[in-house]
Amino acid sequence: MKLPLPSRRLVKRTCIVAVTVMVMCAGAFAVLWMTCPLPEGMLSPGPHGSLVLDREDGVLLDVTGADQMRRLPVPLSDMGPWIPLALIAAEDARFHAHLGIDPVAVVSASLDNLASGRVVRGASTITMQVAGMKLGHPRTFRGKAIEGFRALQIEAAHDKNEILEAWLNMAPFGANITGIEAAARAWLGKPAAHCSLSEAALLVGLPKSPERLRPDRHPEAAMERRDAVLERMLQTKVITGEQYKAAIAQQPLLQDASTGSNQSHAGWMAKYKGAGTIEQTNIDPHLQEAAETIVHRHSDLLPDGIDVALLLVELDNGAVRALVGSSDPLDPLDGQINGVSRQRSPGSALKPFVYAAAFEQRRLSPDSLVLDAPIDIEGWRPRNIDRVWLGEMTTRDALRQSRNAPALRVGQELGLGHITALLRRCGMDLPLDSTRKAGLSIVVGGVECTPWSLAEAYATIARGGVHMPLRLLRDAPVLRQRAIGQDTCTAIEACLSPDPTEASALLPFMAAKTGTSSGHRDALAAGWNASWAAVVWVGRFDGGSDPVLLGADAALPILQDLLHHPSLATERPHRPMAQWAVARPVGRTVARRTEIIEPRNGDVILATNNQARITPVLESAGAHATLFLNGAPVAASTLQLEPGQHELRLVEQGSQPAVVQFTVERDR
Repeated sequence: MKLPLPSRRLVKRTCIVAVTVMVMCAGAFAVLWMTCPLPEGMLSPGPHGSLVLDREDGVLLDVTGADQMRRLPVPLSDMGPWIPLALIAAEDARFHAHLGIDPVAVVSASLDNLASGRVVRGASTITMQVAGMKLGHPRTFRGKAIEGFRALQIEAAHDKNEILEAWLNMAPFGANITGIEAAARAWLGKPAAHCSLSEAALLVGLPKSPERLRPDRHPEAAMERRDAVLERMLQTKVITGEQYKAAIAQQPLLQDASTGSNQSHAGWMAKYKGAGTIEQTNIDPHLQEAAETIVHRHSDLLPDGIDVALLLVELDNGAVRALVGSSDPLDPLDGQINGVSRQRSPGSALKPFVYAAAFEQRRLSPDSLVLDAPIDIEGWRPRNIDRVWLGEMTTRDALRQSRNAPALRVGQELGLGHITALLRRCGMDLPLDSTRKAGLSIVVGGVECTPWSLAEAYATIARGGVHMPLRLLRDAPVLRQRAIGQDTCTAIEACLSPDPTEASALLPFMAAKTGTSSGHRDALAAGWNASWAAVVWVGRFDGGSDPVLLGADAALPILQDLLHHPSLATERPHRPMAQWAVARPVGRTVARRTEIIEPRNGDVILATNNQARITPVLESAGAHATLFLNGAPVAASTLQLEPGQHELRLVEQGSQPAVVQFTVERDR
């Protein structure tokens, strides 16, 4: 049946108007799209917080972002299998089918709202919610229109997984918690990747009303919302009926979401060493608790204002298992200082390395005789702490009794170059000009170092001469390089450990050396057993002196309690000590020789980025010596070398040339 002519005209005009309006709207939309580009960082979650964990995922440090929100952005791949599925089922079942706006959801929501006479449900897609969380528009028609426009732009610029990841990293989860990772760790005490189906549904449901559904304040409401999310997952066939029943029956174990005191010195140290949002350390919570208990017990016996710092290292891998920066971390002033990283005088704690350098050069053995008698070093006349002289004594006794004069004589005749080179190989971070500034006083603690570097050096001796950088972060590489000989380390251990007797056999094995700085400002004890090395520092952070600050009285008992702890105690290792002939023994006046102290003949040096930097340590008999690298003279103090075989030759008129050959290898 044909329509009357006027009706045809009306239809035609209506179509023309409709097409015109559509073209105008499309043109306006195109202009708006081009003139209002998507703001940068639309999917950026905001200022990052940071989290530092112990080796068992316990929280050492929880730091908020610049906006005081606890935010730990992680990639979608680290959120586990259930969380993205729960989010799509609960918030936007057609997420993968639309382009940012879901027309089906808009029509359905409009009909439901009209039927109810009020707003009972919304039609915001996950993408629109991302735009809303980022831009903060009011929940009005205009605000929703802007969110819809931005959602289309977001979908055009990003894939679906990026949008899911952004929602889960930006959504609020109650209190000051933002993002699924921070929520999982705060409310459940675990990473998001480890959440079960029931736990994932609980967390995903919280952003609907973060404060009304807070699990710590409104657990029943939070569980009702979890059940609703699980029901949506069942309806959308994301989970089976059996999975639904099992998840409904599970009761998630909630924890206190408070941040704690954040006074962990290990946590702050790891935060500055690492570069990630979440860092995991090698701190063992059980050993950390034992160390803190020992420190607190001994601190109660010390005068007010005296602090204790402690570091415990596992020898096999260089892992730091316990770190106490201050005996009172809640103190508003001293508690903020990490004594493990403070530069302090080690006192006599460096003497083992002095004798180790002499053992390496075969200029002493533990049974060699050294002289404990007055010594004058260009007007400096150091004395022993007891102000008496014992005359000739064995090297073993001189080191055990920490006699100053014999150690200074060894350093004087051996040359400080050998001693400082050995200290650096063992991990001691000495200033390059320490020899010039401190001179022979290095032998008795005249140069400052941190307990951290001292522990690294002592661990090298305890490990039989293999140096390994200390590893606070769990993902730090395990690097090994021989620094001194096994025989030297066995000899030092024999000097610093009790002679094997029936009585000593009943006690856990330990070798230790104490140190007391000039003026009684620092008391130290460093030692090891078959599996562990540790350093204890006792003193005042303001550098004040106190008569109680003697290494043997204030620090050694703490070290003994630590290494004798049931979790750490070991039996005496069977390490037979080698015998060697002593050439040019200490106590004789010898002429200085022209020699290359560092690098040593046969050294293997690891290159970084196919290049190694070395600073040769030289000693010459006169004032004019020339250094040759691979046959060509060099004047620079620091040499940059490519992988391969190299030769250094130090030539001086009237002296035998010194030659060392070494290898630079690529770091694998």
